[in-house]
Amino acid sequence: MSCHSGAVPCRLIHSYVPRVDSALPMAHRPIAVCLVGAALVTGCAGPSTPSPTVTVTDDGQTASADTGGGTWTQAPEDDSPDPIADVDATGVEHAGNRYLVVSLPLGEFEISVDWDAEDPGTMLRDALAADPTIAVATNAGIFTEQLVPGGLLVSDGQELVPINLNQGGGNFHLMPNAVFAVYDDHAAVVESHAYAPEGVREATQSGPALLLDGEIHHEFNEGSTNLAVRSGVGVSPDGQTVYLAQSWTLTNFWDFATLFRDELGVEDALYLDGDISALWVTGMGEPGPLDGPYAGIITARARSSQ
Repeated sequence: MSCHSGAVPCRLIHSYVPRVDSALPMAHRPIAVCLVGAALVTGCAGPSTPSPTVTVTDDGQTASADTGGGTWTQAPEDDSPDPIADVDATGVEHAGNRYLVVSLPLGEFEISVDWDAEDPGTMLRDALAADPTIAVATNAGIFTEQLVPGGLLVSDGQELVPINLNQGGGNFHLMPNAVFAVYDDHAAVVESHAYAPEGVREATQSGPALLLDGEIHHEFNEGSTNLAVRSGVGVSPDGQTVYLAQSWTLTNFWDFATLFRDELGVEDALYLDGDISALWVTGMGEPGPLDGPYAGIITARARSSQ
């Protein structure tokens, strides 16, 4: 799996910061680093976690990260599995931060929101082992400590959790929040009060909304020092391309929202989750033990593999 920033190609690898309790909402998760040859371009850890020390062998093929709580080693790139689909996964630099952005045209990929209410905690590696046709996987919207989606979840046309319009605390209730929905012929991000269930095949609710009709959430402030790893989903204005994004560096909501607006041309986008997030693309190694459990995952499969 390769990525790029501008015209400079680089190799994407993942390492992780151990967490103590998987139920903690601020548990710190992926560190991403991008390498050009044997040179470290960027990397980050969640707030209050030790900064990782990343080393690369002279051949630029093997890397390890000492997080202060153990060492994780990336296998040589030649050992990575062959991609099962051609996925547009790009490293994007925006406002001094770096992001992984995955572009999913609906004509090429079928997007699902998967959650098993009988076995609510989904690990990414278990989902991939159960379905090798998955080309992209990431966490769905914010969920509770009981591993239940915080709001609406629709899977294969079935509403498994109803819309949540309640007031409350935390990012989910930073109104307006929104729903990412997939229909037979398009996708959309809609404000939660405007959501209508007719024709919805897949959906996840989260909050806050990053962009609605091109407008940044009124609570976001440019230059905010509220920094975290963040993941989100946006939809092109014609509803035909879904964008998944995760920050490689700590970012604020304003910069994350303007990533979608200014770099991707998106008018409607939704924050999915924070430091617990993970975004996996075919060709990467197997997801690690900290990629989950999630109460719902968004997956994409190449239509040719259906």
